[in-house]
Amino acid sequence: MTIFAEAARLEEQNRPFALAQIVDSRGSTPRHSAQMLVRDDGSIVGTIGGGMVERKVIAEALEAIEAKASRMYHGRMARSGSDAVGSDCGGAMSVYISVHGQRPRLLLVGAGHVNRAIARMAADLDFELCVGDIYRESLEPSRFPPATRLLHAPSFSSVVDDMAVRPQDFVLIATNNQDREALDKLISLPSAWLGLLASCRKVQVFVRQLRDNGVADADIQRLRAPIGYDIGAETPAEIAISVLAEILQVKNGAPGGLLSWEKQQDAAPCGADVVEA
Repeated sequence: MTIFAEAARLEEQNRPFALAQIVDSRGSTPRHSAQMLVRDDGSIVGTIGGGMVERKVIAEALEAIEAKASRMYHGRMARSGSDAVGSDCGGAMSVYISVHGQRPRLLLVGAGHVNRAIARMAADLDFELCVGDIYRESLEPSRFPPATRLLHAPSFSSVVDDMAVRPQDFVLIATNNQDREALDKLISLPSAWLGLLASCRKVQVFVRQLRDNGVADADIQRLRAPIGYDIGAETPAEIAISVLAEILQVKNGAPGGLLSWEKQQDAAPCGADVVEA
């Protein structure tokens, strides 16, 4: 198996991995030009030369995967001093470690018109998609992007269980009439964003019921509802744009709001001035 074939396979599975590329080498080093793929379990494809420097790069790659951030590693084939790896070859190398296969996961509880529109748009935003519903006919594959994982279960509680929600996931509840069942399962599960497609009145009723049932305020405050930006959205496509704008704001750690020339006055300049003839 080649490095690039394995990278393509892992990308398709959305499984994190790192690519380690020697970008500079000096003196006596195991290799002067090489690549290595490091999976999230520490196994590798390829080699940058073996020995202590490779062990160090694998450890750095696993840390980079955990941090979800690429990095540069510098190693000296020496026993002591700065960047020493504990060997006697005497050379030095720099390795760029790039992190891949970490698309954010968007879980859509309910496969109605709005969530279908959200799925279609979210696919272009590089989300890994999972959609679950109790109605098998709502999960017709032709209604969703090709790589969408479709889950059918007898109840929305089972749908949530099958989704196996992770703390870094984005989760949206939009069922026909069983939002509360899904919400009861999800309200205490850690996630990056938990949204409920509902009216203000419905949200107020649900929040009161959650409090009456002893749900902690910290969990209730995690719920985003009603969701989306106020753009007068009515159609499924318009609502999808509104909701995805909010999800992207959270995902990207952005402040939100309208961009304007006035707001940029104290920020970095927009670019070079244009001089008209």
